[in-house]
Amino acid sequence: MKNKFVRILMGMVLCASTTVATAAPYLGLVKTGTTTQTNDSFVVGTVLTYNLDVRFDSGGNPVSSLIYSFYTSPTNAVTFGSTPFTTLNSPFLLGDAVAIPVAGATLAYVSGETDWFKQSAGDYAAFTNNIATYQINTSTLAAGEYLFSFNHTGTEDEYVGWSTGSVNTSGFAASGTFVLEIIGVPEPGTWALMVVGGLVAGWKIRRRRNAR
Repeated sequence: MKNKFVRILMGMVLCASTTVATAAPYLGLVKTGTTTQTNDSFVVGTVLTYNLDVRFDSGGNPVSSLIYSFYTSPTNAVTFGSTPFTTLNSPFLLGDAVAIPVAGATLAYVSGETDWFKQSAGDYAAFTNNIATYQINTSTLAAGEYLFSFNHTGTEDEYVGWSTGSVNTSGFAASGTFVLEIIGVPEPGTWALMVVGGLVAGWKIRRRRNAR
């Protein structure tokens, strides 16, 4: 009985240690005001600016630093809005962020880089929330699909430093992406064809009913 209890206890310890070892930090983007929405759409010209929140889960590890860079596809197609960057949650605060974006700058590797560094060991904490908001300019974007990501060619563009001082450059889970679809407005000629088509379809339906 005693040996069985020891085996069970060892198994529980092994499972717990495995869980901790395999927990990977996650970095992604969501629509502001949500925790899971990773896509959205609107008609061209109807939204002047759009806000995206950075979603960071450290996998239970206390964090001392976090560095990442924005990417878009198509490349260099988007610029930051007039309020390009705001912070949401402690313990990372605006004073801990450097290399933050500038209003009107193109959202690209350099201008999109953000570095967070804690000021003292007492500030270390694990994250499971939205930590910042980025505002992008959508007033001049043409109709099409725009993809936003922190992961361009792999995990080398994402860095996290644990409170132990070790730096993780390859343990990130697959970065989440955000897809924004801007829908074009039909040309006047297209609207006219749609109206005519609707009228013809309605006339045919009415004619069939009258024939009965």
